[in-house]
Amino acid sequence: MTSFGEVLFIGIHFALAFCPYSGVMNFGMLIPMTLSSGSGLALPVVFAIATGIPVVIFAWLLAYTMAGVGKLYTGLKVFEKWFRRVVAALFIGIGLYYVIIIYL
Repeated sequence: MTSFGEVLFIGIHFALAFCPYSGVMNFGMLIPMTLSSGSGLALPVVFAIATGIPVVIFAWLLAYTMAGVGKLYTGLKVFEKWFRRVVAALFIGIGLYYVIIIYL
């Protein structure tokens, strides 16, 4: 008898380590488990949910991180604008200092 926990574990494994080989192995295990289980067609539903959970979490983290990157980039643009002006003024000042020292 197959439990929902086993199918949940297989689905999560499939989602985290997806490649054609693991897909064939997991589906090769899921179909016989579904046919031999008393739960019937509930196991593929559990498998689908377990496969989708890591994808949804990863997509949410990616979207949240991208929003944070956008805010960080906006802040860095403002900082870069003022930092370029400060560095330009510093270089002009140093250039004038050397002109005065060498030529005057």
